[in-house]
Amino acid sequence: MGKIKTLFFFYALFIPIIGFGQDKTEDPGARIWSHLDGRKIKAGIVNVIEKNVILRAPNGKSGPVALAKLSKEDQEYIAKWIQNNTRPEGFGEPDTIIEITTLKGEMKYNKPVITVYPGKKIKLILRNQDDMHHNLAITRPGKGKDMKVAQEAWKLGADGFAKHWIPKHPDLLFASKMADPHSSSTLYFTAPKRTGKYPYVCTLPGHAQVMRGTMIVSKEINPLSELTFTLFKGSWKKIPDWNKIEPSATDHVPSGKFDLSCTKEKDSFGIVFRGNIEVPKSGDYVFTVSSDDGSRLLIDRKIVIDHDGIHGDTAKSGKVKLEKGSHHIEVQYFEGGGEESLYVGWRIPGSKKEIPLSLNRRPSGGNSPSGQLLVAENEARIYRNFIQGAGSRAIGVGYPGGLNLAYDANNMRIAMLWLGDFIDAKRHWNGRGQGYQPPAGESVINGPPGVPFATINDSKEPWPDSLVRKENAQLPPVKGGYIFNGYRLTGQERIPTFRYTFGALSIEDIPSPQGSFESSEFSFKRILKISGDPVKNLYFRAASGQSIELTDDDTYLIDDSTALNFKLEGKPVIREIGGKKELLIPIKFSNDSAMFEQTIRWQ
Repeated sequence: MGKIKTLFFFYALFIPIIGFGQDKTEDPGARIWSHLDGRKIKAGIVNVIEKNVILRAPNGKSGPVALAKLSKEDQEYIAKWIQNNTRPEGFGEPDTIIEITTLKGEMKYNKPVITVYPGKKIKLILRNQDDMHHNLAITRPGKGKDMKVAQEAWKLGADGFAKHWIPKHPDLLFASKMADPHSSSTLYFTAPKRTGKYPYVCTLPGHAQVMRGTMIVSKEINPLSELTFTLFKGSWKKIPDWNKIEPSATDHVPSGKFDLSCTKEKDSFGIVFRGNIEVPKSGDYVFTVSSDDGSRLLIDRKIVIDHDGIHGDTAKSGKVKLEKGSHHIEVQYFEGGGEESLYVGWRIPGSKKEIPLSLNRRPSGGNSPSGQLLVAENEARIYRNFIQGAGSRAIGVGYPGGLNLAYDANNMRIAMLWLGDFIDAKRHWNGRGQGYQPPAGESVINGPPGVPFATINDSKEPWPDSLVRKENAQLPPVKGGYIFNGYRLTGQERIPTFRYTFGALSIEDIPSPQGSFESSEFSFKRILKISGDPVKNLYFRAASGQSIELTDDDTYLIDDSTALNFKLEGKPVIREIGGKKELLIPIKFSNDSAMFEQTIRWQ
């Protein structure tokens, strides 16, 4: 190979220097470059501009080199690099640029979690610093779908390298081209509009078992990055000097947030989280830590909150002035015995809303505005009263896990879903005449107004916009209209099934929560059962809004705030009427009955 000279010496002797500078782009690795006269340098490629390639030496200095002065092998390498990194025509400027680096000799990405905003244009640079080839493939959400894509790639066999080990598979969404050792490959794509967890893997043979990560599509962009945890075992009464203790484990945090579930330890352990936090603007930031037992929060290695010692789940806050940009964040925690918990949140300048930085949410501790917060612990909690947004005959249901709903018994509809705290009961504790009580939680989803079922004989026929039954529950229903038949509670959690009739049809509406508010995946599953003589042109109105969009995975996005999926006979119908869009479900009867399932997710 000959003697490897420094990049500066190589430039100075053989290539005119247009100008050196400090390029902020991370060095993608280094390879040996050859001058036409046989001399060599070691450098990494940064970019190609017109007839020059921008190279960077290991010392960080970078500058242009004329393509014509490099060997044929180098020029072929650059041509391939351009092919792997060129922006697609018509893509436009990306909204977000993400860099993921392979860890040399470890078969891992340096970022096991990335977060993107729904529908944004993403430029993802895969910088391969390993001695092996790698790629990055993003798949649809779902357990095992990433491995199915990888296994399909392995079937390519001898054609694998030519096809960059990217197979044709329905679960594959986006994939980079294969990055050579010490090179890079750039993937341009538009993030899915449906929120959720999208796995990514390297699909080269044998790599997917360990080389993987998760792209979280969320409207709440996680400001944390490269978050790791170090686990310690021991018993303490206050936070020890971690440098004097041998750690038992160190790894990336899978969720990308402060999360005790990354360890299975329950008592006598300590954990130190370290990572970076992206500060969106300069100003005073208020951080909060709630823990059982001791905790400490540091920004740029300076203590902001010291909540040390043995204590129950209590909170402590601290303020710090930060400049816009990336800052180092560290959270130290230890658990003595009994219950263990850790919550971390922050409040940005000019905002009164605290944003969780941990996977779990801040415990309410019963601190509702009036102190009469109803809590669902082991079974569903029912609250029948005047609820804002659900009417005078509302039935509120708080489920264990922090998912809640309000049912409108005047219109036989789920009026609202929300997350977190259930409802404050003090307003109606001694009577019903004190007005309407709003939900105590957050992230309210409003159901479509009016009745749920109607016969629609023409696409331009409007949906009934008023009650089809009498307002007074003691009066008989209007002919062909609705009557509410109450609800029954089933199972250990006493989940309510709402029952009513529509004309001669008997209907059961069975909503049930899936997951919990503190988990990363939660939704409502809703089963509707209809029995009676078949009715022609009968529809269920699942949604109404300004925007209803069908994605490529059969998800319906309502005003970019709610995601709906269905299991049913036939297909939902999107129609536009009265300046709004409606999502209608045609009811298909079989043996005098019909049934369909609806899943409702927060966006």
